[in-house]
Amino acid sequence: MALDVKGLARRRVFVFIALFLLIAMLLDTGGELNAPTHAIDEIGIAVLSFLMLLYIAIVRKDTSSRSLAAQRIVIVIFILLMIAFQIYGIFAELGTEDFGNEIPVLIGLILMLLNGFV
Repeated sequence: MALDVKGLARRRVFVFIALFLLIAMLLDTGGELNAPTHAIDEIGIAVLSFLMLLYIAIVRKDTSSRSLAAQRIVIVIFILLMIAFQIYGIFAELGTEDFGNEIPVLIGLILMLLNGFV
């Protein structure tokens, strides 16, 4: 079993960003409850971040190159789902006073996606 240091480093970055997204989305959800459709993107990203962290915690002991590559694919799927929620949030909140965090979060998610391939 070979240790894939680059894969482990990617996984640590995924954990850090997922924790940040989970906390940020939970803190932002309260301000957008005036219109439930505006809170869907934050709630969706928070739930997916939690599920991604849970998945990483379950498979954390599996550190071979092959298993880290398979884990990265699952994590990328989580990120793509988060991007879909964020794009929905951009269109749902465009032109309202709740619009503000959508673009920075989308940029962060795209950078997180790029982390899986670089």
